[in-house]
Amino acid sequence: MALLSSIILFSCSKEVYFSGISENSLNEIRENYQKIDYSKEDVIEIIGPPLIKENSDNLWIYRIDKKTGIVAFKQTVYNKTLKFKFEYNILRSVEEIILN
Repeated sequence: MALLSSIILFSCSKEVYFSGISENSLNEIRENYQKIDYSKEDVIEIIGPPLIKENSDNLWIYRIDKKTGIVAFKQTVYNKTLKFKFEYNILRSVEEIILN
């Protein structure tokens, strides 16, 4: 009986789920973009292509979210939209919008 209870509790343990771009890569860019002139090619190499490109390819939109819980019952920890603004092919601003 104890073994069965342990298996059931273990199968209900919380897991962490990420989607979108890597948090570590985002932090690298966010911490350094004012010191290092990242080109569009550099940004693509570090975090990948954007979800959306707007404003003559000078505004890039990315998304990142984190959820915890079991597969059937996930709870959102955060859900962010990120705006990367470029001037003359150089990253000039990283803006974070929290949706919840």
